[in-house]
Amino acid sequence: MKLSRKVFLLVILPFVLLFFFGCSKSDRVLAKVDKKVLYESTFKKLYAPMPNVSKEENLKKAEEVLNNLINQMIVYNYLEKNNLLTDELLTQKVQSENNRLISLVYDNEVTKKVKISEKELWDTYLRSKTTIWAQHILVEDKKLADSLYEILKKQPERFGELAALYSLDTNNKNNEGMLREFSGGVMVKPFEDACFKQPINVIGKPVKTNFGYHIIRVLKRERKDTSNYEKEIKSIENNLKRKKINEVAMKSEEKLRKEGKINVNLENINKLFQAFKYDSVGNVMLDSLKDERNLILATSIFGSWTIDDVMREAQKGGFGRVPLSQPEVLKNFIDRMLFFMTVYEKGKRMGGNLSKDFAKETDIKMSIICDQKIRKDISNSIPTDDSLLVKFYKEKIDRFMDKGKAHIYVIVNTDLQKINMVKDSLKIKKKDFKHFAKIYSTIKPKEFSKPDYFIFDETDTMGYYQKAVETGKGKVSDIFQNSKGYNIIYVVDVVPPKPKELTDEFKARQLKNEYLKFYTDSIYNDQIEKEKKNIKLFVNRDLFDKMVNELISENKENKE
Repeated sequence: MKLSRKVFLLVILPFVLLFFFGCSKSDRVLAKVDKKVLYESTFKKLYAPMPNVSKEENLKKAEEVLNNLINQMIVYNYLEKNNLLTDELLTQKVQSENNRLISLVYDNEVTKKVKISEKELWDTYLRSKTTIWAQHILVEDKKLADSLYEILKKQPERFGELAALYSLDTNNKNNEGMLREFSGGVMVKPFEDACFKQPINVIGKPVKTNFGYHIIRVLKRERKDTSNYEKEIKSIENNLKRKKINEVAMKSEEKLRKEGKINVNLENINKLFQAFKYDSVGNVMLDSLKDERNLILATSIFGSWTIDDVMREAQKGGFGRVPLSQPEVLKNFIDRMLFFMTVYEKGKRMGGNLSKDFAKETDIKMSIICDQKIRKDISNSIPTDDSLLVKFYKEKIDRFMDKGKAHIYVIVNTDLQKINMVKDSLKIKKKDFKHFAKIYSTIKPKEFSKPDYFIFDETDTMGYYQKAVETGKGKVSDIFQNSKGYNIIYVVDVVPPKPKELTDEFKARQLKNEYLKFYTDSIYNDQIEKEKKNIKLFVNRDLFDKMVNELISENKENKE
């Protein structure tokens, strides 16, 4: 049984976006944990300088990324060295390489084959900007369609009558076959092509689509404004590319299936299910099978498969548990396995000598996956009794403070002369602050109903909170400057920071999360430090420093 028409695209397309490391022949070693290697190209894929921050902050972030990667490699190395990789982790390792093979095949079989010319873009854009009014008669039989066409050539005035009698389109058959107005890209291609090519008010020859045979009369075509082509073309291009990718992917699936010579035998699968015996909790007892174990359930380029072969290949290939619930479900599962194994096999042929690159990719992916598992296992092992949470709260009270808030009115303007004038006026008419704010302030808050009224907390980077604290409640500040311009503020209220209330909800949520993170990090870091004594750790500091500085410089140049 074939996968549905969209399965190949829906399943394979996400893998194109997966974590992908392209490594050149000159790729240099940045760090090593025993035999686990972190390459320069890998680091560049994982670290990008942050915009709008200082060089020092970017250097600090780069160091953090490097240390995290090394720690993750230490975890993976430890689990592998001590044979602690679970079946789930080993399956993910297999899937990691398989996903890379899928990306390789998809890129060659689909992405590289999708090309869109300027003419195609322009024609598609024109169609999207053209509105069409038309009527049609839809029938299933070609002979009937040809007969109706011959009648309408001579008697076009009978279009509505014949639509009511013969059309299968119940939405409009009783309305003379009139369709709602539409633009290009809405109807199926053969129907749309006919609507754009046929002369106005001329009944065209029957057009075949997936729905049947259409007899079409175009009543009117009207073109909208096309002056925004440059602004709108990107959306048109993306839609056209998506549509073409879908079409090419479907053809590629058919081609791959032929290459795989996939044939799943539902008759033998039914015989297998009839022979199944079940234990007291409803699980299939495969050991109870006799001759049925030799039934050939599928054939392909990978040979003939019995149920034992299916079970073995599913585990080896990371396909998950074999479903033994219904014959049709098992059939689809085997079909899926064989299809993707065909893809993997093609990927290996295309990849040639990419096995080293796969290892680079897989090692880092597995390091990240293993690290996440270890952290989760540590977190799950930590007791979270109420008494422990309360003790942690008291010890770390500074971590659980509600932020201080400043409630203020703001007057801000880039013209210092105006701000000085307002300042002088406020000495005489202090109560008119809000009046002056409405007239002279250049910023207007959207989130509050009162004009020029704001609430800032300790995270404010514009200086308003700090100025409010310095000024004090009920007072007007002196003039100060920030990126918005020159400012004066009137302080309505200043609420100092205070410890959060130790409610049950707070304990169950934020406090518990902070508690688990704190102790998970502590235990994790202790284990990493102990393991560092048992490994060979190498970091190429010269390469790291040079590479990071170059990345930061490039980022700054691109920004400028």
